[in-house]
Formats: sequence, structure tokens, C-alpha cells
Amino acid sequence: MNSLRPLLYLMALCCTLVMACEVETEFVTGEQVELRFSTDTVTFDTVFTARGSATRSFKVYNDGEQPVKIDRVRVGQSSGVNFIFNVDGFQGPEAEDVIIWGEDSIFIFVEVFVDPTDPEEVSPFIVEDALIFETGNAVEEVTLIAFGQNANYINGFNRGEFFRITCDNGVAVLPQELPTVVYGSMFIDSCVVQALPGTRLYLHGGVQRNELIGGSGIFNDGFIFTQPDGSLQLLGTLENPVIVQTDRLEEEFADDPAKYRGLILGPGSENNVLENAQLLNAIVGITIDSAAEVRVENSIIAFSGGPAISAYQSDVTVRNSLFHSNFGNTVQFVKGGTLRMQHTTIANYGVDASGLVLTNFDCDENGENCVFSPMVARLENSIVSGSRASEIILVDIFQGEEPTTFDVQIDNSVVRTDSRFLTDQNGLYADFYETICQNCVNLEFSDPLFVSIEEDDYALDSLSVARNLGVFLPALPQDLRGNQRDTESPDAGALEWQPQ
Repeated sequence: MNSLRPLLYLMALCCTLVMACEVETEFVTGEQVELRFSTDTVTFDTVFTARGSATRSFKVYNDGEQPVKIDRVRVGQSSGVNFIFNVDGFQGPEAEDVIIWGEDSIFIFVEVFVDPTDPEEVSPFIVEDALIFETGNAVEEVTLIAFGQNANYINGFNRGEFFRITCDNGVAVLPQELPTVVYGSMFIDSCVVQALPGTRLYLHGGVQRNELIGGSGIFNDGFIFTQPDGSLQLLGTLENPVIVQTDRLEEEFADDPAKYRGLILGPGSENNVLENAQLLNAIVGITIDSAAEVRVENSIIAFSGGPAISAYQSDVTVRNSLFHSNFGNTVQFVKGGTLRMQHTTIANYGVDASGLVLTNFDCDENGENCVFSPMVARLENSIVSGSRASEIILVDIFQGEEPTTFDVQIDNSVVRTDSRFLTDQNGLYADFYETICQNCVNLEFSDPLFVSIEEDDYALDSLSVARNLGVFLPALPQDLRGNQRDTESPDAGALEWQPQ
């Protein structure tokens, strides 16, 4: 037994020395922590047709010599879709006191669980969340993006990039059985792209940096652009319209404006059609550039952040259509063009902008170096109404001295102008209701017109001043909802009055 005592003393001494030499590790914490990530966005590009999951990984680096301690890592949980992560054996939506040793890194594995049968308000088409790293008051994020529904996704997750459709001057038809989601923007070149009855087209917007010009500019993402040899044709029916709107289908976004850029018809683009279509939630519904043309018929453009139609020296035909709740001049023409409008309702309420703006010139930002092009407009059996005292702006650079360069005629329509409209521009439009707007009603604020502006119900009131104001146009025997028009004295606007 005595022979073991020296060994026991030696072991005790070693333990004492080890404990005495142990030094507590000092971690860099709080705002002093500097992290580097292998990516700023983790994407899950699996399109689920049934409930499933997918896993992706990325690395977090500590480039410093000292170890760092991250106070908290958590999923933002801004969506109804479940994201969880695994770091150093910890799994869940949250982890605390995550350590990265000096000049070292850690893997983080992220898993997403998607059920495409969930409603869009639970599992939207594009699911966006974030993995949040908190150290003191400093917060850094890695974006998480997944597909939340079974759909036809154009451009994958290439947000801010352009997807080009070309078909050697043929026709490409968007799928009808599944919604089409544009994440980024779509260019149509040497091709006619058609959306047939019932097609649903959702655009995902946002502000992006233009890398094509060195990252020095920004643009609004989420648009469809037709090039000179490209055309877009939305060909719905009364029963199955083509719907173009934001990909956020939650109820609170239904009437939310400016969620994506909209449709852009580039210079020279022809044969563009919106027929029985609904275009909702854009920044600008349709932008029509030089010498481009479009026909809009039996369609609705609503909840835009700006104009429903913004035209620049272009050719536009609008028939049997309703434009409402657009937060800008509803229809505006710059540097002339041609506008033909029949049985159309413009309801420009709740915004300090005009329903119809027509000009035959364009100037630089200093109001100098102006160029002009003829403006020709014909409006029949239509309504131009809104919250302003005057809903029409006509600006002729030649002040009436060159009549062929500003040729506007409005017949059998309801409009709203005030006394200033008649006296401004040296009284250029003093005889507006005798020469330009014939058989028109100048709408007073007290006049009955629609069923309910507050409820966005733009059917005509039984006492509406638009009733029986029009003349019958054989090409438009039915209104926007398919109701027969009076063949002797139809109502002005897109909707014929119906007895309750």
C-alpha cells in the first residue's frame, strides 16, 4: 500500500497543476464580431407538387484570430412556411452562443418544409424569410427563398435579371393548367407570347440595381418587355379572363398598388392585345413606347401605383374597359400618338391626378429642347371622372395654331372640367363643349354616377347622368360584363345599367 502513495501524490499534483494552468477563453462578442458569409441568399429551387422538404447549406467565416461568440441565430419566420437550421449539432428555428474559432468557419444547414396545397396566404408563390445573426445590437441576415406553390416559374430565382423568350417569329403559349410566376423580368423577342383563357400570370417585383451599367443605376423589377419583333397577347374570355397581378395573394395585398413594374411595350412592338384581361397591382399598368401599339378590350386595369396607361408617341385602342383606383394620371400621352377610346370608364378617385392627359410634345428636364409629334384622339360613349375639379388636361405646344398636330374629339361622354380649364391657356378651350366635346355631360360632384365608389362598384346608378347618353356602336353590342346594350340609346361607359 505504501508503494502506491508516491503515485497517488504524483497524480494529485498533476491534477492541481492542470487546474491551476487552465485559462478561461476570451471571445469577441457584441458589435465587435465580424462575420463573413459564403452567400447572402440561400435558394431552394425545388418546385413541390406535394408536401416535401429540401436542404441547402452555406458557411459562416471568422477571419479574425480571436474566437467569436454569436449571441443568437434565428429564423425570421416572416412567412407561414417552415424553415429550420442545424449548426454544430443544434437544430431548430433558434440557437444561442454559437462559437466560431479564430480563422475558422462553420457550416449551417437550412431545411425548408413546403406544402403546395396550403392556400397562398400561408404558402405564397415566392417564400422569403431570413436567417438572422444577432451579436449585441448588431444584426446580419442571410436571405432564404423558396417556391411555395406548384407553378411554372420563369427565370428561377434570378431576381433583377432578364429572361428572354424567343421562338423564331412563331407563337409561344403560356401554360394554362398551372400559374406562371415571373421572378425578375421577361423579354419577348422575335416571338408572339400568348396567354389563353384562364391563364394566371404573377409577377414578383422590387427595386434592383442595374449591373449592366456598372451597378450605378436602379430599376423596378417584375416586368414583361416586348422588343420590336415581340408581342404579348392576353386572350381571355368573359368566363375565364387572363389575370396578371402581384404574386402576393394574401387578402391585404388584393388592392395594394405598385407591387411590380408592369407591362412595357418597347419601341415598334405591334399586335399587342389585352382582351378579357385583368391587370392589377402594377407600378404602371401598361407603358407603350415609340411607335408601339396595343388594343385593350373588355379589360380592367386597377390598383396601379401610377397610370393605367402611359403612352409615348404610340397607338392605343381601348374599348369596353374599366380603369379605376390608379394612383396617377389614369391615361396619359406624351409627345403625341393616337388614342381611340369607346365605351370606357375612367374612375380616378382618391388621387390628385387627372383621368386623361393628352400632349403633343416632350421637353428635356429643363423644359427646353422640345420635340413634337401629332396627337390624335377620339373618345366615344365614355366616362372620365375622378376627385379633381378637372379630370382632363390638354396641352398643345402650338396653342391651336397647327390644328392637325392636336386633333381631339370627344362625343357622347361624361367628363369633368372646371372654369379654369375653359379659361387657361388664353382661353384656348373656351368653346370646349361646343367644338370638341359634343353631347357631353360636364359632371358635377353632386351628380349621381356610380353605384358605390367606396366599394369600387362602377356599375351605373339608376339615376346616373351617363344613362342613355351614348349612340349605339354595332361593334360593341355588349358591355364589359356581357350585358346587352340598348340599341337606340346605350349608356356611356363600360357598364350598361342593369335593373336590380
